[in-house]
Amino acid sequence: MKKWYAIQTYAGSELKIKEELEQRLVELGLEERCELFQLNGEAAHFLAPVEEVITSKSRRGRAGEYRIPYDYELEIESNQRIGRGELLAVKPRSLVDQDLTVRSVKTFRRVIIELTNRNEEVYHVPLKELDKESGQEVEKRIRRDIRTGEKVPAGVPLTSDRDPKYTTKVKGRVVQRDRIKVVSFERADGSLITEEIPERYLVRLKEGLKLKKGDLLKKEDRIYSRASGMVKVKEYKDKRGVTVQRIEKRRLFPGYVFGRLEMSKEMLALTEGLKARFVGTKKGDELVPLPISDEEMKVIKRKAGLLAIPTAERVKIEVDFAVGEVVEIVEGPFADFTGEISEIDKENEEVTILVKIFGRETPVKLGFEGIEKL
Repeated sequence: MKKWYAIQTYAGSELKIKEELEQRLVELGLEERCELFQLNGEAAHFLAPVEEVITSKSRRGRAGEYRIPYDYELEIESNQRIGRGELLAVKPRSLVDQDLTVRSVKTFRRVIIELTNRNEEVYHVPLKELDKESGQEVEKRIRRDIRTGEKVPAGVPLTSDRDPKYTTKVKGRVVQRDRIKVVSFERADGSLITEEIPERYLVRLKEGLKLKKGDLLKKEDRIYSRASGMVKVKEYKDKRGVTVQRIEKRRLFPGYVFGRLEMSKEMLALTEGLKARFVGTKKGDELVPLPISDEEMKVIKRKAGLLAIPTAERVKIEVDFAVGEVVEIVEGPFADFTGEISEIDKENEEVTILVKIFGRETPVKLGFEGIEKL
């Protein structure tokens, strides 16, 4: 008769041991004595249940945040799971809508800094610039520490030569760093139009080039996810903010693997040579595995997805903030204020912060991404 048993191993080794047990089961010809399950589309004889957790640490960062202008078509939506390398958004190719002549093409390094109110400051640094003292052209480079996702205070030089002309005017976070072309076009009537186009999807242009109506000007551009997780989309004045929140898989029963099997001396040999053993009691020199009760197995099977859960289970939200903790507000009208957390609402992913204004405490509701630790 098949019963449930627990196999103990080192925490963190559950998946490795699970694979080794599956292999050993085949080698010993014991598959018929161990129940086979279909779990997430895969067949398995052993279980190592996990839970999925979105941690607050995975909400902000270079790999998980994307600035997507409105001329891009979103291929995802909020609360959708996405894998690394999957498509987030597409900007369709663009054709010339009238006959044009290219009059000038200038290349710049561009840095976009997002303020706490989600407005943006854009900085253009030329690739080369004439040095007044030497009379020669010198190359301009953006400093290496001006990276996407990094916070920068006001008054920070952007270039490696610390040229005061290219200094941040505001405190904020770097959301984009790329190269752009500022192109001046002449229409058929002699009037000029100037357009700023990212270099990565602009076709090759040079001064004097004539473009006919219908010619390709901007190639299709695609933005792919650099991380796997849960998508959150927010709409702002001139862009969308897309965050891919990393989902961590955590062992619900660290150090344990479970199987429903017919216990015998042959089955006991399953763990020989592995860093694992059946949970049981010693009788003399022999280990007697103890079956798990039906009540205990209900919890394990529910967590493993083998038994229906009475209420629908959402991906768990875990925060590393606590009621009473003083934090900094990083977005909205109260950005740069500090306040004490009075309430945490995990269901709606919100916190209530008590902010002192004119000597009085005012409660402010914010999303988890709107606060940071001091």
